[in-house]
Amino acid sequence: MKRFFLVMILFFSCMLVALARGGVDSVLVRLDRVMGQQEIYMEQKEERIDSLKQLLHHSSLTLRQQFILNKALGAEYELFVSDSAMKYFDNSLLIADSLRSVPLVDEVRLCQTSVLSISGMYKEAWEMLHGIDRATLPDSLLPAFYDCGRQLYSFLANYSHNSSYAANYIRLQNAYRDSLLTVLSPALPEYRLYEAERFIANQQFTHAKNMLVGLLHDQPETSNIYARAAFSLAHLYKDEKQTDAYEKYLALSAISDIKASVKENAALSNLAFVLYERGDVSRAYRYIKRSLEDAIFCNARLRTVEISRVLPVIEAAYKQQIERQRHQLVFFLIVVSILSAFLIVSVILIYKQMKKLSATQRNLKQANHIKEEYIGHFLNLCSIYIEKLDRFRSTVNRKITAGQAEELLKLTKSSQFAGVEQKEFYA
Repeated sequence: MKRFFLVMILFFSCMLVALARGGVDSVLVRLDRVMGQQEIYMEQKEERIDSLKQLLHHSSLTLRQQFILNKALGAEYELFVSDSAMKYFDNSLLIADSLRSVPLVDEVRLCQTSVLSISGMYKEAWEMLHGIDRATLPDSLLPAFYDCGRQLYSFLANYSHNSSYAANYIRLQNAYRDSLLTVLSPALPEYRLYEAERFIANQQFTHAKNMLVGLLHDQPETSNIYARAAFSLAHLYKDEKQTDAYEKYLALSAISDIKASVKENAALSNLAFVLYERGDVSRAYRYIKRSLEDAIFCNARLRTVEISRVLPVIEAAYKQQIERQRHQLVFFLIVVSILSAFLIVSVILIYKQMKKLSATQRNLKQANHIKEEYIGHFLNLCSIYIEKLDRFRSTVNRKITAGQAEELLKLTKSSQFAGVEQKEFYA
């Protein structure tokens, strides 16, 4: 009985693992489909940008309206093409100077700080951030100020990558995030995202997980909050050694980034590496290539550096796989060629045998026809002989009855009758 229960437990465990793996594979298939439709999402993004540009070309716009449109264009480009974002934020800054509005100038500088951080220009981002007087900022800009600090030190922590500076950058990142939470409205989804990050920093993983799952249910898939929540949730599962869940939520984050045309992303490159470790080299190579293309397109230097750490490893494995497949293809071609040669020889031999068989059948048919003719002749001859014998019997009977014994004796002594029959038989 105990053995039965152990077998049942093992069976159901295997079933659960298979179902979980199937769920991950279905998400990866969906990610592949979304990647194939990337051009559609890019066109939608460019249409939104073009509509803003058309509005900007109206001659009747006030300076304030020009400021709003340039800033909106910069925001559209921020996670798409960082150089273009900086261009429109520079335009916004010139208009803000023309309006002699310090709050508008500070607002644009915070936007530029974010773009500089994304572009990997950390020194310039630090100088711009610390060049803003925190004491004079209006309350409406405090969330952007603290978020810029959190973002900058998050990038620096990732860039330093296990160096002695990373711990200090993480501490500063956490300090800016905690300050951000004091000025954000708890009703905002951003508040819940940063609160989940604080729970993770304080090792309150269950609370963090529940909050992140709630965000995934509440937010649209094209939202950047959705992508970031899925990415954070993925790394929670990574720390718990749940590889399937880690892959699944990385894939969901990548899907969100693609649909929103976010080129500054980390999910796809992370997913590429874990797929490489799992042995799915072809898919890993496609993902890491797409990640590199996105990073170059956006001019996201940190992402380019991160990808450069794993790209050579995945590329080498992919080349080895291609080489193995090439050798296998050559082997199979040789085997198929040999089998084809055997097949051709077999067909030729079978053709020759069929020709011989056909000739034999024709000969047999001809021989049978000859036999049938001879048998027909023989039977006809027998029938003639029977008729002649019967006539001879009648003649003998008639002559005996008529008393013509001498004529009958004379008839039987003659050899003429036998000679005639012999000639007919030979004929």
